[in-house]
Amino acid sequence: MKKFTLVLLGLILAMSMTACGKEKANGGDSKAANAQTETKAAESTSMTVDELIKKTTEASNGMKSYSMDMNMNENISVKQGDQQQDQKIEMKMKIDAMKDPMQMYSETNMSAPGSASQNIKMYITKEGIFANQTGTWTKLPDSQKDQLLASMDQSSNPGNQLEKLKTIAKDAKVSEEGNEYLLTADLSGDGVKDFAKSLMNQSGNSNPQAAQMLDQMNIKNIKINYNVNKDNFFLTKANVEMTMEMEAEGQKVTMEMKMDTTVSKHNEIKEIKVPQDVLDSAK
Repeated sequence: MKKFTLVLLGLILAMSMTACGKEKANGGDSKAANAQTETKAAESTSMTVDELIKKTTEASNGMKSYSMDMNMNENISVKQGDQQQDQKIEMKMKIDAMKDPMQMYSETNMSAPGSASQNIKMYITKEGIFANQTGTWTKLPDSQKDQLLASMDQSSNPGNQLEKLKTIAKDAKVSEEGNEYLLTADLSGDGVKDFAKSLMNQSGNSNPQAAQMLDQMNIKNIKINYNVNKDNFFLTKANVEMTMEMEAEGQKVTMEMKMDTTVSKHNEIKEIKVPQDVLDSAK
């Protein structure tokens, strides 16, 4: 059963940087915000889905730096015969990123029942790739730097994310609330899997197990909510919820995923520098 959990996690992590680039890393705040959105009537707008995607993409492509906080919760149920195993996985991620050239600092915390929580820190700059997962800093081979930077540039660019929404524009709508545009979509049916595949491909994921698992899955529903600032068309928040199920090798797997992200500090980050103690201690 653990095999399915690990591959599922890899699949969702691959999609997370594309489907959900921008909302708040706080489950309680997100839940309250969603409830407020549902109870408060949004204003109508003359802005179309295509226009909002175009303007937000242009603004995002011109953005030089940003900070992103993400909170992801997964509920995975694996049933085989009379046995059922439920597992809840929580991941929190913070990213500071700069473009031209692409640089990044990230900190990821992941916890799951029965496993020790993991804390992973990483710097990716012109000085190299430095990672800390066990309390010790390690410098990765320089040969991995260019490939990783190119993948990051594609997967973490807010503009790239909205580009993918063009394929489901007919199922999306735009409204207004305060100083923000709200782009929402509730997807189901045959087109959902194609949309999920496009997200995974955009992330640069080449894991054949994850791709094969996605083919076998029944993606029942994907709900997307994006918040865009009216003044500068920067993406500020996102909420993505996904429900999937599959059967393989006598096991039935059901997964519910919710991801909330906030993007802030647009163009405010001026430097991402590897601390001297990291440079000195890295092995």
